[in-house]
Amino acid sequence: MNVIKLSNESLLNIYKEKLVHEFHEEEIKPYETIKRLVKENKYIGYGLYEGDELASYAFFCKCENGKYILLDYYVVDKKFRSKGYGSKFLNILKEKNKNYKGMIGEIEDPDFAENDKDLNYRLKRIKFYEKNNSHHTNIKSSVFGAKYIIMILSETNIKDDVIEKELDCIYKEILGEENTKNHVDIVNVLR
Repeated sequence: MNVIKLSNESLLNIYKEKLVHEFHEEEIKPYETIKRLVKENKYIGYGLYEGDELASYAFFCKCENGKYILLDYYVVDKKFRSKGYGSKFLNILKEKNKNYKGMIGEIEDPDFAENDKDLNYRLKRIKFYEKNNSHHTNIKSSVFGAKYIIMILSETNIKDDVIEKELDCIYKEILGEENTKNHVDIVNVLR
């Protein structure tokens, strides 16, 4: 098992060849957006390899001067699922990103599941992150119609307003000020 930081070319190839088949259509960012973020050094990826085979990959987006990093996409290849690769990789990623105060995760909101299969998938993802020491926040987001609950993987307890601010900054990096204003809602459900 070997974890490497992906080259920009590898990241973009994985996006085109694999990522677009792993997520709901509304969750997939346009290729040109990813390409721009990579060029601006605001988007990074890691791959977990078993021999020459890509077992898992993770893409992160960061805000300039941000203290947190967004786990934008996280995938364990079907062949390697339910074998501990996801947990091992997530712990390695935590170490690789130790310069940040935590990793923010968007998990598909189970309240908006399309059917029982989709609901089970969403609940399974939440349980995975809980098992790996991610904490629930009171933040939810809607990004171009995709609905998320926000979890955080951090050693310390983080106030929701800090996460809200960091997430807003990251969304603005990804989508731009105008798109964030018009197509993103970040809500603290306790307010």
